Amino acid sequence: MNIIGVNGHTARNPEKGITHNSGAAWLEDGRIVAAIDEERLSRVKNDKSYPLRSIEALTQTSSRRPDFVAVANFSRRHFAGDMVRGYWQARKLAKQPLYKSYLNSRIVDFPLRTLGQILVPRTLLDSLRGLPNGETRHHPAHAASAYYCCPWPSEKVLTITLDAAGDGHCGSVWIGHNGRLEHLHSIDFLSSVGGLYTAFTAQLGFKMLQHEGKIVGLAAYGKPEPLLSRLQQHVSGRGSALSFDGDLMFLALTANRPGTREIYEALTHGLSREDIAAGLQAFTEMTVCDLVAEWVGKTGIGKLALAGGVFANVKANQRILELDCVENIYIQPNMGDGGLALGAALAAHAEQNGGLTPRLLESLYLGPDISSDEAAREFAAAGVAYTRPENAAKTVAGLLAQGKVVARAAGRMEYGPRALGNRTVFASCSDPTINKWLNDRLQRTEFMPFAPIILEGHAAEYFPAWRPDHVTARFMTITYDASDIAKKNIPAAIHVDGTARPQVLRQSDNPEVHAILTEYHALTGIPSVINTSFNMHEEPIVCSAGDAVRAFQLGRLDALLCAGLLAVAGS
Repeated sequence: MNIIGVNGHTARNPEKGITHNSGAAWLEDGRIVAAIDEERLSRVKNDKSYPLRSIEALTQTSSRRPDFVAVANFSRRHFAGDMVRGYWQARKLAKQPLYKSYLNSRIVDFPLRTLGQILVPRTLLDSLRGLPNGETRHHPAHAASAYYCCPWPSEKVLTITLDAAGDGHCGSVWIGHNGRLEHLHSIDFLSSVGGLYTAFTAQLGFKMLQHEGKIVGLAAYGKPEPLLSRLQQHVSGRGSALSFDGDLMFLALTANRPGTREIYEALTHGLSREDIAAGLQAFTEMTVCDLVAEWVGKTGIGKLALAGGVFANVKANQRILELDCVENIYIQPNMGDGGLALGAALAAHAEQNGGLTPRLLESLYLGPDISSDEAAREFAAAGVAYTRPENAAKTVAGLLAQGKVVARAAGRMEYGPRALGNRTVFASCSDPTINKWLNDRLQRTEFMPFAPIILEGHAAEYFPAWRPDHVTARFMTITYDASDIAKKNIPAAIHVDGTARPQVLRQSDNPEVHAILTEYHALTGIPSVINTSFNMHEEPIVCSAGDAVRAFQLGRLDALLCAGLLAVAGS
């Protein structure tokens, strides 16, 4: 059975949609063979439009025709009703004059406007019209993306989803077993930790649903108190029973709409943005860990599969893994809404076939490839000279050992938010000031240091808590405390709090990148280099050879290895 999973707004005019990170995924007989986020093709960051380009790209990757279209995100049957219910409850709880009138006006306008968008027919490519299709709600799609890609096919797996909101909920809890998901609990979106994090991101002047990672990095520079205690005064209960009061609920629901600034300023009065970030991060870690510990205790299951935007928070993920009751965790690498297309396809396959045995998603290289002919054409069009080195790994390692910054665009593009070697910028980890000057070149502002990619054989030496069965570390979705030798040898990849977010690389994961690291280790004695995404500020990660050549020139990088062809600046 061949299934196309689709995540994207369903209205006639997708540009006015309320979703984000649209995309598509392709399953053949239950195996994931291709997946792509629409932003990589449209070049619009977090693109929310219907993924027509992605669908077309996927249908061209296979000679087989799809049998079924699996649609994720907003269910036309449920979404509007959930939103009406939620906003009605919010209005009842809104006692302060500050925002009561605002919620009174929004309670009718928002759901009815949204209902009008949702009830129009879905847009589908002509080639897909008439095919059998089905819908998977938001959190079930997240859960499917985590469980069916986890490394524990024959065991019970506690599956948890957490995000800002989706179809009236901000989270859910499931048991995955024997290829099926059993629903245990849903978390109402009125007390959304993810929504609160997004609201603080906006209030701090960053882009919500895009720059939350900056807050994670900024938090290491501040002190969690007194904001942590102030936030706790606005909640009751813990874990599944966590409940926000009217102030916090309104802030989490509406982010930076009228009336929220006063609530935010009352919470953060007298605090620096570093202390605000630290308090918010501590509150998030505490509430998420409370929820995890509660359900591990209730179910007796210590292996977790996690999905949803909250699990993009790599520091919170570290805290979860450190819990005594947790044996291991798997985080869907495309954990945010970009992974919903994949989740919808997996859920549809399981539904149509009476279950689906989980199979570890070994590789995220699921996007378009770059040919050497394409690279040659783009280099020529840009007037960039290039060579074809006989031993590209040794040549690139030599440049890195000289302190050069080398981009690589080769092979199939990664699926999800992390660059894992195929659309990556590499550099030595020895210069702690690189976080400033390289981000300046790429026109980016970051508070986290660049992440390291490291040979698996040296991972435990540099990150003592890492274990070979921590498969989630292959995809840069968790931080670890760094050892003294890591702080000495790769200081540019270690954050101020002593942690790093590594990509632990095996030879089988990416032989070409593994060869570069091996050669670099032979030259320098250091088994790790910086791995940062290959993109300019506010742009998606590069996809094509043309994207790569453009970013190479705009970023004033020292070299670009593109599909086996090497361009060196100034040569």
